[in-house]
Amino acid sequence: MRVLVPALLALIPLASCRCTEQVYQVPQAVDQVDVFDQKAAAQVDILWIIDNSESMAAEQFKIASRFNQFFNQLITSQVDYHIGVVTSDDAELGVLRPYDGTDVAGCVGCRFIDNSVPCSDPGVDVSGLSAAEAEAALLESCPAQLVFGNLVNVGIDGSSLEEGFEQAARALGAWQIDPATSMPDPASVPAENAGFLRTDASLYVIFVSDEEEGAKQDGPPVRYFQRLFEGLKGAGNENKVAIAAITGFPGESPPADVTDVCAILETTFDASVGNDDSRAAALVEALRNYRGGCYDAEGEGTGADFAETGGRYIELACRTGGVIANMCAADYSTALDALGANAAGLLRKFTLSHPLCAIEAGSDTLLLTDDDVPMDCDDDGDKSGPLDGALCVTARGLGSGAGQEALVPRTNEDGTENWQYEPGTNSVRFDNAFLPAPGSTVQIRYLLATKARCGE
Repeated sequence: MRVLVPALLALIPLASCRCTEQVYQVPQAVDQVDVFDQKAAAQVDILWIIDNSESMAAEQFKIASRFNQFFNQLITSQVDYHIGVVTSDDAELGVLRPYDGTDVAGCVGCRFIDNSVPCSDPGVDVSGLSAAEAEAALLESCPAQLVFGNLVNVGIDGSSLEEGFEQAARALGAWQIDPATSMPDPASVPAENAGFLRTDASLYVIFVSDEEEGAKQDGPPVRYFQRLFEGLKGAGNENKVAIAAITGFPGESPPADVTDVCAILETTFDASVGNDDSRAAALVEALRNYRGGCYDAEGEGTGADFAETGGRYIELACRTGGVIANMCAADYSTALDALGANAAGLLRKFTLSHPLCAIEAGSDTLLLTDDDVPMDCDDDGDKSGPLDGALCVTARGLGSGAGQEALVPRTNEDGTENWQYEPGTNSVRFDNAFLPAPGSTVQIRYLLATKARCGE
């Protein structure tokens, strides 16, 4: 019988062994801080396309009377703007409407508003005043609002067939395509619109209509018009174009709140249905049913108060990072506030540098759910406070002084949301209650998972 033990022991240098006890340590999640720069002041050309059919009188008044909400954001952001108005009537061929009211500095018969039209108090509110009192107040505090109110009051004697996309394209010189370049022909811009569209400026187009666009479901795909308008800025500059819409929205049992629509639709814009939001199919169907719109909250519930669902306008806005607003809402203030910030080019959405599969998101692999691994965002020793969570967001809001960046709670005490996480785009999107100030910094902190699930 052969004994192997001594031979084995001989292979172990016991005399020189410096053995130490090894303790296995569980890897710790690593903090990741993404830093983003909010845009500073820039140039933007803003084109309003106003439906001038018979049913639009109330909507035109609501926009004109609450324009201060929109304009205040432009002034605050110090953006260099052009603001013009055309109608959806094909007889007007996309020509900018001229101002024909009381003479004001910077605009005597002008066809668009720019920074030369004064406004010392963009927040001036003339609601409840007579027409004469309102004009006097605006002439003193913000003539630019007086000009816009005149331009947007386009009347209600236009065509009942609203050609919103076509008239916007005509106004901007995108309706005719140069066969040599396959790009919009700038020479096709109406002569009256000269000087409005600037090469280096961003473009913001706002549609206002209580009926679905053009030929409705029989028209060219919305994706076509997205390429058409984005093509005005050339390849690589598509993000300089955004569309917004104030239009009808499903009134009875809507599949989603209007503020959630774009986040839901964005999940359907790729080739895969596997990542579609669970509400997407019902929402797409509701937006296609243009006859299932809503009644103006300030109306009398008659046919004249009805607004068709503007699904095509809504889809185009969502595809280009714009804002949508429910035309039937009683108050446009919040919507116009959001439109102004969006038009000024201020960013609302910030995409995380790491994919969700690499982020510590709990056992359900979803952020902002009950099983999240929270962080002590405010460093007070407690991870359950209103500022704590899986995402720590630090920013400085509009109206705050330089250097006043602070943690931003996801939800305010009154229930309004400051920001939300969008799984479809892996982004943090700021809502109407909060917008990072121009030239400020946004920081988003989160935990990277100890074992990423990417590629599984």
